[in-house]
Amino acid sequence: MNDDTFAGSESGPAVHEPVDLPLDFEAYFLAKQRTFRRYAAEMIGDASVGDEVAHEVFTYLAHNWAQALAAPDFEQHTWGILAGAVMYRVHWLQREKDLAARLRAARRKLQEMHETLSRIDGGAGLYTALAELPTRQREAFVLHTTMGYTAEYSAEIMGIHPRTVDYHHRRAIAALERLLTARHVLRRTAAVPGPRREGADR
Repeated sequence: MNDDTFAGSESGPAVHEPVDLPLDFEAYFLAKQRTFRRYAAEMIGDASVGDEVAHEVFTYLAHNWAQALAAPDFEQHTWGILAGAVMYRVHWLQREKDLAARLRAARRKLQEMHETLSRIDGGAGLYTALAELPTRQREAFVLHTTMGYTAEYSAEIMGIHPRTVDYHHRRAIAALERLLTARHVLRRTAAVPGPRREGADR
């Protein structure tokens, strides 16, 4: 078993061809299924996810039963597979939680900026011009230029493709240059700044 054994967990259990189950495997399954499910549920903190992991482990064992029987220590081998599957799922779930938390924080920041722009009255500066842009162009400019996020991370926040972020960003810059030049805020030889470099690893 390697690190990719249970990689199918992110999109559901891996698909295998049907196999005829050996009688000794069926006996092992009946004897251990409750223990495996309980262990996985307690370690993960979710009974339904624990059931999924236990099912994946037994599916893996069913397709690698001869290898399991040939292991120097059968019990250590099977419990090692279970522990590895649980560890992988815990890591994946934590990664998903961390990503979700970052996305929520970024969306809150974006909403705060939208509200700030909507409260600004008068003037002919950048914020006033930004407030006049279509929502997608404004979001792309704020995330990509003001906050310094990559197109990929901005796309996750906006729920669109990175190339679409680039498209909206280019349109936003062109629109801002027109608006600010028309209002004599931007010299005709100047340009709206491009994306910031800091935060580019996000």
